[in-house]
Amino acid sequence: MNRPMRRRLLPLTGALVSLGLVVGCAGGEDTGKDGATKGKASPEASASLDAGPAYRGAALPGLTREPAWSLTADGVTGCPGDPVERATSRVIGDHSQTCVLGDAVVLTEDATTYPDNTGGTPEEYLFRARFLDAATGRERTSVEVTIPADGWSSDRDPVPSEFFTVGRWTDGAPALLVVDGDVTPASGLKKKSVRTTYTMYAPSGEKLGSSAYDGEDGTDFAVEAGHVRLKEGDDSASYAPLGGGATVEVQDRWEDQAPIGPGFGYRVATSLAEFYVSGDRLQVSDRLTGKELWDTESVTLPAAVASRTPAGDRAAASLFPLAGDKGLLAWGIEDDTYDALLTVVDLRTGRTLVEGPKTALDPNDAHEPVVVLSADGSRVVTQFGGGAVAWDAETGDELWRQEEDEQDIEPVALPTGDVLYASVSDLGLAALDMRTKKVLASGLEPDTSLNDDIDVLERTSDGHTLLATSTGVFVFAPEKA
Repeated sequence: MNRPMRRRLLPLTGALVSLGLVVGCAGGEDTGKDGATKGKASPEASASLDAGPAYRGAALPGLTREPAWSLTADGVTGCPGDPVERATSRVIGDHSQTCVLGDAVVLTEDATTYPDNTGGTPEEYLFRARFLDAATGRERTSVEVTIPADGWSSDRDPVPSEFFTVGRWTDGAPALLVVDGDVTPASGLKKKSVRTTYTMYAPSGEKLGSSAYDGEDGTDFAVEAGHVRLKEGDDSASYAPLGGGATVEVQDRWEDQAPIGPGFGYRVATSLAEFYVSGDRLQVSDRLTGKELWDTESVTLPAAVASRTPAGDRAAASLFPLAGDKGLLAWGIEDDTYDALLTVVDLRTGRTLVEGPKTALDPNDAHEPVVVLSADGSRVVTQFGGGAVAWDAETGDELWRQEEDEQDIEPVALPTGDVLYASVSDLGLAALDMRTKKVLASGLEPDTSLNDDIDVLERTSDGHTLLATSTGVFVFAPEKA
């Protein structure tokens, strides 16, 4: 069964959700059902998984034949939401979910007791997230949240992926944001009160910090880089740090612009506002300080671009996130078979670090740009308006490209630097040799995935690869050389 793969701009590298200032800290360490901690990770949690289902699918090139561990999908409803992927997607109503958090796998459950099992409105919703060690499957901890069905109003749908979301902590490390709601009924002269608690956890299950806000205005705060967005200005907003302290004024991104750089990252002003940015002049500034860092008029053009840019003209450019303080800058080329040159730049200075291959780049194309980077950052596969191109991100050398007479190659994941997983038009999920483009295997996608909002393959920071299906979750180690 060939099912379209859900696309991701940058696997495992773009999410940024954190928490905010304490108005009234949450109470004690309430223990919920099944030993989970309400709004807090339990440091004692260390349960091992029971033997999971056997993997009966095809061998996955570059990965061990048998999974390191597996888990039955019974009771698992999905994974945490991915707010950055949702915000930058061109798919209307995107509900993307991500199962990987650093070196942990996080799975979510809806443990709500519904009236007569009919799915009607309960008194409260109970959602659970389990942190599993990617190498062993051992449960590091589990966290529960309860949400009143009445009296606590929010724009979030009552599903686990709205209350557990992947993000990043202030240092750029991956973290899980947990949102918990509470209502205290009116009593005597006291009015009803509403409280929303935002808590963030490291992949280890360690609690990084928690913040609570009273009032109905605090149920839907946006959070980013360890700060909560409190007050909006014209082109900026006030963010309060976790645990209290002075607020900071942070420049807004362009609407629907993908996050670029660690922390609050960079703002890119341009003549065209898209979920990536493109225009005749790009101006890059530090969002936290507001300082302009560089623009495409002041940096030295790559020779291949300068030679095809008429005197007095400005070369168009498009900027995409890559990893950390590195960006992928595509320079427009006139009168050439391909209309752009791919380069790796230092986002702090605009300096060109690597000149890569040429590609077809059409910012008005309905095709979502895809950039897939290997774990060590050495190899990358890009696909914009034209076909996929594989290249060495350290030297710029082209490895191969999709030719005009070939089927569409849609990059999905690079679990190792040697094997690319991609959705190929008539082959379904296929594994390609990164050096030669040779098809190593095809038809690898499961008959049914855990749900349609999850990528078919995801890579953890310690090199494991997760395959989530409706029958089970399977985690594979990389194949030893």
